[in-house]
Amino acid sequence: MEDREDTVVWMDPIVLPVMLTLFPLLYMCVYGISDGLDYCLCLLVDVLVFVSLYFSGLLLLLPFLRRRYTARTCAVLWLVPVFLFYQPHMVYLLMPGPPPAVLYVPGTVLRVLIALWGAGFLVLFGMKIVSHIWFSWSLRRNSHPVEEPVILESWEKMRSELDVHIPVDLRYSSLIGTPLTIGMRKKKKATYLPERSYTAEEAEMVFSHELHHVQRRDTHTRCFLEFCKALGWFHPLVWAAVRKAQDDLELSCDEIVLEKYDADRRKKYAELLLVTAGESRGFTTCLSSSARTLRYRMRAIVTTGRRKLGVGLLFSVMVLSVLAMGKVSIATDRAPAAEVLGICEDSLSRAWLMSDEMEDGKVRDIEGLTEYLSRLQVERLIHTYEILPEPVGYEMSGITAASTVFRIYDGYLEISYPEKRGTVLCTIRGSVDWEKIRTFV
Repeated sequence: MEDREDTVVWMDPIVLPVMLTLFPLLYMCVYGISDGLDYCLCLLVDVLVFVSLYFSGLLLLLPFLRRRYTARTCAVLWLVPVFLFYQPHMVYLLMPGPPPAVLYVPGTVLRVLIALWGAGFLVLFGMKIVSHIWFSWSLRRNSHPVEEPVILESWEKMRSELDVHIPVDLRYSSLIGTPLTIGMRKKKKATYLPERSYTAEEAEMVFSHELHHVQRRDTHTRCFLEFCKALGWFHPLVWAAVRKAQDDLELSCDEIVLEKYDADRRKKYAELLLVTAGESRGFTTCLSSSARTLRYRMRAIVTTGRRKLGVGLLFSVMVLSVLAMGKVSIATDRAPAAEVLGICEDSLSRAWLMSDEMEDGKVRDIEGLTEYLSRLQVERLIHTYEILPEPVGYEMSGITAASTVFRIYDGYLEISYPEKRGTVLCTIRGSVDWEKIRTFV
């Protein structure tokens, strides 16, 4: 909306890390460890594939997007995964069947890859959390409240103009060289200023910038971006994309602050950025970034050309992202179908062959079908689905002596184990020889 100044996609950005941590744990409590772990692995594959590909693609398109669309639009585009994975289980329930793209990974290799990824994720994101906590504690210990009446008056004026009613402390600190805002909790936010004097005009610019960050919950956005970087730590483009996303966050704030400034005030704002350049640490937002991005911000500040808001672009990206959900999965544990079903020579009790052209045909040659299943290679699919599409042609159903129920379609083996709440889906290597199976009926 034209009158909206935030950069969120319906949900607070902190939703993604919180939900991806809590929801799988809740699922394991409700459906059991085995089904819960399958769901977690399925969700992990979806998140990793989507975030890696989406961030990489957006990184490559960013030069074009920055020329045509507002900085706020570019900042919002990075946040699409927040909405997409807010309630993944409900999205999975709408899936009609298995994904079109399946990658086979041997079980041993898959476990090693998961262990390596998990270790990298925990180390990287854990270090970021510890760094944030330590930096926040150090700032609080090495700071004191702002007491100058002129500065406080300017602070309260900007709070009133921007309608910021949540408590935000205003303090000086000797540890920083640039103004920044920190605080993940609503009642624990603080804006810190370097130990230097500010004119009333400079203070207004600084407060306008930082209070817009508070208004938009950008400390949560920084946490979300660091979480995404930890998820895709093995992908160099994800690291580069997160840096660009953090730049867009600051650029969008500059854009909002400078919207009503004339050329003279834009020049003064650029000078303020130059004299207060510095890096932010932890999940913080800062007025002035390092020299790595300062040149681009300077150019954007002095350029007054009008860019598109891009509502249609945002809508299209959201729709395509939702349609891309669950399109990739992993298959593992390759083995004969009889072994997966736990069928030995005499443990297949009943089986039927069904099709649109005939009534149910009971399998008489159980031994022949057992031998055929012992040669049919299948791979377990790591994928969550509600129900398979209606089969076209033949369908084989059966029950083993262990009360395991299975159904064979063209390309898939669906298994319901008595001890599992959900079903297991396997992909079939090659094609099913229905003519051979018909000889057993």
